[in-house]
Amino acid sequence: MGWWFGRILTFEIEADETTPTVGLVLNDASGSSISSDNSETVLGFAAYGSSVQDAIAPLVENYCVELFDDGTVLRGPASVAALSVAETDLGNSVDDRPGARIEREQSPAQSVPSALRLTYYDPDRDYQTGEARAVAGEQSGREAQMQLPAVVSASAAKSLAQTRLARMWAARDTLTMRLPPRFLDLEPGSRLSLSANPLLWRVDKVTNDGFVIVAELRPVSDPMVSIAADPGRVVASPDVKLTGFTMALIDIPSLTGSATNDPTVLLAATSAASGWRRSPVELSIGGQIIVTQTAPFKSVLGHAVNALAESSSELIDEASSLDVQLVDSDQWLTSCDDDGLFAGMNLAALGGELLQFARATPLGAGRFRLSRFLRGRGGTEWACTGHTGGEVFCMLSSASLQALTVPRSGIGASLTALTDTAECSITFGGENVRPLSPVSLNGETSLAGDLALSWTRRSRVGFAWVDGIDAPLGEATEQYRVVISNGAASAEYQSHEPSLTIGAADLAGFGSGEIIVAVQQVGDFAASRPTTFAIVI
Repeated sequence: MGWWFGRILTFEIEADETTPTVGLVLNDASGSSISSDNSETVLGFAAYGSSVQDAIAPLVENYCVELFDDGTVLRGPASVAALSVAETDLGNSVDDRPGARIEREQSPAQSVPSALRLTYYDPDRDYQTGEARAVAGEQSGREAQMQLPAVVSASAAKSLAQTRLARMWAARDTLTMRLPPRFLDLEPGSRLSLSANPLLWRVDKVTNDGFVIVAELRPVSDPMVSIAADPGRVVASPDVKLTGFTMALIDIPSLTGSATNDPTVLLAATSAASGWRRSPVELSIGGQIIVTQTAPFKSVLGHAVNALAESSSELIDEASSLDVQLVDSDQWLTSCDDDGLFAGMNLAALGGELLQFARATPLGAGRFRLSRFLRGRGGTEWACTGHTGGEVFCMLSSASLQALTVPRSGIGASLTALTDTAECSITFGGENVRPLSPVSLNGETSLAGDLALSWTRRSRVGFAWVDGIDAPLGEATEQYRVVISNGAASAEYQSHEPSLTIGAADLAGFGSGEIIVAVQQVGDFAASRPTTFAIVI
């Protein structure tokens, strides 16, 4: 195992003795650059972002903290008492020309959201993310989404969302007033009491125009009373011990027909326990170590109880049956009709053979009897014989299998997968980069005694038979190895096309009788398994 297996990173967290207030969090997060007396409390706050401003902005916005720069720190208004503005204080100007007493503007309703969603961390749901929603009456329009990376109760979050939405709607109104010099100490955040509706306004911006104080005001929205809210149910994440953890390495052709030149093996893993989590795995091949992890989902993995009988890959196998035992008895195998079978359903690996099954009969306790097969799928007809009991059985699904790239130098070497509780090994053959064996091998002898051989190639990057075109080559060059033999002699030939003529002189050494002809396609990284047939010369 790697050196990091079994090592646990630990750290210590010291909590505050008392529940922090919003003002205290802002002061601490800003390095004392913010001075706020906001006394509302949060159970926790995650201050993160590319800057201090980004980190504290959600807290300032959602708790409606009023801050302005006084040249030293960002602070709230010095006084919360409202100043009264009389009718005689309005309409001042720097010259003798009369000015407007009040300028009032209102932005359209479409400029503010009709609903607000606020996400937060809920302590009643094991600190998982919760969401509070506020709606502005029967208004229809856009919906805003805001985030509060703080730990608050569901009721507090609901109240914050309602208050925030009410403040956004109240801010549609803007008043501009020109006040006399007695308002020189007016600052942003100050409250003014007017005879207008509403009565209480907040100074948003203030400028001095020749001792005429130009103040831009927004309505003050009263904070909402506490609103009861239900946090909902927690999505439990129980710690489940993985019992009966089992792995298998699946070395099969690439069923996607992709033109990859990277040798690939599939890692299957499952457990007898009901839960599942990804586990670290260490692969060893040819002295190299590859660190990876299992697939996101549990594989449907088991073993054959009996040996599957030999059968042809050209017809539906109605005679054979196979009993399989799954590792996880809660997993299930289902039947399919012929349309589903021909569409590629129920594809599985049994040893080196790829097969499909149409019938799955449950026998109880994770055991199934499979029948009505399509055998030797994906060019694995060579593996239709020689099955034994105990072979690995695995359903092929991309979500439950982890594809791992293996070094090209590892083809032919032993490949081992290892965890702290399981181990499995295979001799890696690089089946996904191996050409498929040729088909339709035929031979004829001429009157002159020559032997004319021909065959049809298949391609690892094109399983489908497409009318009107040949199968794609899938290799850098086209090359074949032809071996003829009998009990006494053998000879090897090379060909760069799917045919070969062997002269009578070369055949003379074999005498008369039966000879065996074997043809392999030689690929970039491996040779196909041989296709053989016998002919009498």
